[in-house]
Amino acid sequence: MTITETTGAAPQEPEAVAPRRGLDVAVRAAPYAVVWLILLVPTIRSMARGWRAIADDAKIAIPAWNTFSLHPPLVGASTGVAGTNGIQNTANPGPLELWLLAPFEHLDPAQGALIGAAILCAAALSFAVYVLQKSAGRWAGVLLALVVADLAIVSVTPFTDPLWNASFASLWFLSFLAVAFAVGLGHLKYLPFLVFIGSVTVDAHLSFAPSTVLAFVAAVVCGLVVRRPENFRWLWWSIGVAVVCWIAPVGQQLFGSQPNGTQLLHSVGIGAAATKTFGTTLGFHALSRTASLGAVWATARPNLPLPAYNDVVQNGNLGYLVVFAGLLVVMVLAWRQKRRTVLSLTSVTVAAALGVALLYGHVPADYILSFTWINFVVWIVGICVWITVAAAVVSWARPYVTLPQDLRKARLAAGIGALVLMGVATVVALVSVMSPSGNRGDLLDFAAMHRVQNMADIVETQVPQGRVGLGVRYSGDNFFQSAGDERGVAYLLQAAGWTPGLPQGVNGLLGLPLHPASPFVVFKEHEEQLTGFERYPRYTPSELGAGRF
Repeated sequence: MTITETTGAAPQEPEAVAPRRGLDVAVRAAPYAVVWLILLVPTIRSMARGWRAIADDAKIAIPAWNTFSLHPPLVGASTGVAGTNGIQNTANPGPLELWLLAPFEHLDPAQGALIGAAILCAAALSFAVYVLQKSAGRWAGVLLALVVADLAIVSVTPFTDPLWNASFASLWFLSFLAVAFAVGLGHLKYLPFLVFIGSVTVDAHLSFAPSTVLAFVAAVVCGLVVRRPENFRWLWWSIGVAVVCWIAPVGQQLFGSQPNGTQLLHSVGIGAAATKTFGTTLGFHALSRTASLGAVWATARPNLPLPAYNDVVQNGNLGYLVVFAGLLVVMVLAWRQKRRTVLSLTSVTVAAALGVALLYGHVPADYILSFTWINFVVWIVGICVWITVAAAVVSWARPYVTLPQDLRKARLAAGIGALVLMGVATVVALVSVMSPSGNRGDLLDFAAMHRVQNMADIVETQVPQGRVGLGVRYSGDNFFQSAGDERGVAYLLQAAGWTPGLPQGVNGLLGLPLHPASPFVVFKEHEEQLTGFERYPRYTPSELGAGRF
């Protein structure tokens, strides 16, 4: 310590400490603000524009509404991962997303599902920020906030429609990886939370199961290697959380008439009645894509099936060897040199990358539409790969870097720079999400939402409260519109006290069968316009066309 620091500088120390403490608080608080702003601002804007649950959102909202009924959901929403043969009769593994959304829906039947999904995703990411700051320092929280902003720029769908189960799962998966990193550092007290977050992720969408399960195992093993636990309370809490999270789907598998778990295994190429899948070659291509020179964090995520498939296939056959071998070398060196941060990062990232390969290798060959959403995993794991490589470079380069003489000024500059960077990233992210191109997200068809609300209003004025059958006669080029509208109207009527029934092909696992003795309303649509409706005293296939209804 110099003479200046111990004498002349002493009276000025309180004045220097106060601004620095304020800056520290700002740097720690800013990541939370980034997360909540990027999720809530677009959501509130969508609500103001008249958002309603339609299509896949309605498939989630309907069973979520039934959570407090005598027939609560025991599995998740129906999934397209099962391929064309089981798309209507196979569900995601568990009901946790549906259960979590239920209170919000009952508080606001019209829009509670959307705001609830945004709040739940923001809460999960905020918890990840908290855990990172506690386990790895404030800069880890800043990094996660920047990752969230980057994802909003390159993949707007999770932020325009967090209710969609692929979106919901992707944001919880990001939180899961952050907490897994903390567990890998030896903080096993967070393991019960990791079990819960991972369970919600897998329950929401099957696509995240391989990476989630493998990263979970890697984090636990790494955490035990890095630090021997003083007690095992974390283990008993983790087992208890796991039992609560999985008792419903396990019960359905054991006692249900159509075990959902068995159907899921068959749909991804496992078991005697296995579906044909793309195979390991595509899995290697996907693994290579996570760390290709066309960095995912700087590349817009394709959200159409063929572009998304081609984006993976175009990567070289040998690229996965370089990526995987490089990460393994980094992991071994980090273990030998006791670099906990790099070891935990590489352990979780390698495991998650292997999950990407398994996922793509088991995509049903007859369901290329699934490439629309499974590349969420590629983008998130790909960002982790780049962060892991950067952390390794910084860790090994640190001894050769000369630190500034005035560390106080350097820290002040770094803190201000971090705040400015997070502010700019948040603004760019919000512009990207709320721009006209961003607002054309998968399920943000506001014209359809207003149309569905009008259809529900017609039924409420034309049919006494009770059972009612619904159908749509559609003419146009949008193959999915009629089914999406039927589900949207069904949810609004269900929340208003009616008991809607849907055509068999649209009903699927929603539990809304048609009742022949109930009134039946048929809406007529041409392109995006509602052109009329007909009310029948009961459902009559001969009159309405048995092929459609």
